[in-house]
Amino acid sequence: MYGYDSEGKIIDPAFAEARRRTCHVVGRDDAVAPFDEHSPLTFDNAYYKDLVARHGFLTSDQALYVCGGPFNNLVRIYNKDGRRFARDFVTAMVKMGNIPPLPGMPAEVRLNCKRINY
Repeated sequence: MYGYDSEGKIIDPAFAEARRRTCHVVGRDDAVAPFDEHSPLTFDNAYYKDLVARHGFLTSDQALYVCGGPFNNLVRIYNKDGRRFARDFVTAMVKMGNIPPLPGMPAEVRLNCKRINY
């Protein structure tokens, strides 16, 4: 939201300004903002709807979508088909869950994703 899209071509300028009021560039690290505007407490395909509307919370995702690329078709599909998104997400999570940690590397499930458990 900061200094990346000065011309407003990637992220809707009004949306970016609203997020800047919540997520300050310097200072506290405890700002919270929803990944999607429509259903922040529900796991659904609204994030993809926001990308299409140029309201992507993660600037990198928004830039990848707006600038074109191989994943644009998936964004368009998931934007329109929540069931397809859910099915594909389950498949991806099962695949990721089957990836073992690198040999000799410690692994942990974090209690707080921002902090190492110890």
